[in-house]
Amino acid sequence: MSSNLVRTILALVVGAHGIGHVLFLLPLVGIADWGQSTRSWLLSGTGGNLVARMIGSIVWVAATLGFIVVAAGILGQLDWWRNLAIAFSAISILGLVLFWKNPASSSAFSALLFDVAVLVALLVFRWPSANLIGT
Repeated sequence: MSSNLVRTILALVVGAHGIGHVLFLLPLVGIADWGQSTRSWLLSGTGGNLVARMIGSIVWVAATLGFIVVAAGILGQLDWWRNLAIAFSAISILGLVLFWKNPASSSAFSALLFDVAVLVALLVFRWPSANLIGT
């Protein structure tokens, strides 16, 4: 597989993951209701649900835009995309943990698995290599 193809596929998958965070943002701002939690087990009790929704909205907007920027960095073969991918995976995990609902929705569980996979790939396996995708 060519490095251009691998880079493009990786960027599309990472970008789609970023856009997927909208599934968590829209219920928090009251635009949609498809079962995602709008209450935080940690934040809703201490500062009220308004504070939880504000913090959650910031987290989900950051994760959405962050992964889109990471995808652009991958496509542009920019050196910094790996560091941002690690940072925004951690931000996404933070949001998922803060708004985790039992039982977890398939979206939350899938997002968590993807974030962990990004961290393991980049931090443990050092994948993808610069030789593979050109950066």
